[in-house]
Amino acid sequence: MKSALSKPETALRRSAYDALAHVTAEISGMLERGVMPWRAPWDHAKALALTPGLPLRSTGEPYRGANVMLLWAAQIARGYSKRTWLTFRQALELGGHVRKGEKACPVIYYGQAKPKQKDAGKTAAEDAGETARVYRFLKLFYVFNVDQIDALPDGFGREVTLLAAEPGAIEQWTSRAGVGVRIGGSMACYAPVTDLVHMPAHEAFLSEQHWAATLLHESVHFTGHKSRLDRLGDYATDRKARAREELCAEFGAAILGAMAGLAPFHLEDHASYIANWLELLRDEPRAFLAAGAKAQAAVDWLLQEAGPLPVGSD
Repeated sequence: MKSALSKPETALRRSAYDALAHVTAEISGMLERGVMPWRAPWDHAKALALTPGLPLRSTGEPYRGANVMLLWAAQIARGYSKRTWLTFRQALELGGHVRKGEKACPVIYYGQAKPKQKDAGKTAAEDAGETARVYRFLKLFYVFNVDQIDALPDGFGREVTLLAAEPGAIEQWTSRAGVGVRIGGSMACYAPVTDLVHMPAHEAFLSEQHWAATLLHESVHFTGHKSRLDRLGDYATDRKARAREELCAEFGAAILGAMAGLAPFHLEDHASYIANWLELLRDEPRAFLAAGAKAQAAVDWLLQEAGPLPVGSD
């Protein structure tokens, strides 16, 4: 028989449910319109004139995981040109103020907590064990884009042009991470059996940047090998497992591409991918958050092995 939940636990579960419901509704709605928010909210023609980059906190630190996709989705939907986000209080602390009528964007806060109150009916040992237990939770908090805020300090949230990295430099970066690449054939894929990424010749792609973006996507798959992050056990036999992994690779490649200044690119046959992802989200409300976490782990693994991603120079 399950023990009754304490009030703090009940509140945490309710906040987690609200967060999951928000994420699923937000992303499902965009997918139904044929929009993939991790393909970043900047215009192709202006991609290198603005700043194709990760959304930033008030400190300049990039957001991570699923929050990257949620904030990109908000930029797409609302047309913001900036990538820095503040809470209402942070705006006030900087001397700014959110314009009347502006709506905040919900994002996910991940945290942990311990029980605060002791139960008189429990033994000392039981109470000590309960106190040592940590609850992991997630909930929504709310941020505003700097485009929604007036009177911020001069220069705050200013965009800095990021030149795209040379495809050759990206290839060298993936090589430092241990990604083996075999050129040839008509398909781009990662083969767990050989532990190699297979790529068509450069000339087969629309541009060198398309080639580099595809290599980043396959490099995220590379991190899933059983000797690394071990995500691919049932990829070849389970359709939903394949959808989860492709979502992870899409997220990871989008994050890496933003770091390297690449313009966003869509996968071929993306309509079929969208249908699979919509089905996955309907069946597994946590799928989006899980994919964001796994993608961030893959990005962190590659960065740890290869160092910072290259960027272009004048």
